[in-house]
Amino acid sequence: MHPDKAEKQYISLLRKMDGNQRVKIGAELYEVARHIAESSIRNQYPDLSEDEIKEKLRQRMNPLSALRINR
Repeated sequence: MHPDKAEKQYISLLRKMDGNQRVKIGAELYEVARHIAESSIRNQYPDLSEDEIKEKLRQRMNPLSALRINR
């Protein structure tokens, strides 16, 4: 299936779902992305501590959180 056609079908399916279903799918997609990012960090930096992995994951999942703004 062509990617454009698959995307249109996916959007059509999402539009048929209620808000709770779409939120659930969004949360599941976020968890998959977080797991992939964490695995990538662990492979790239095998010697990091758990705290360092968590920090890199936080930065990767939310790049703006890495900014330190003094108030």
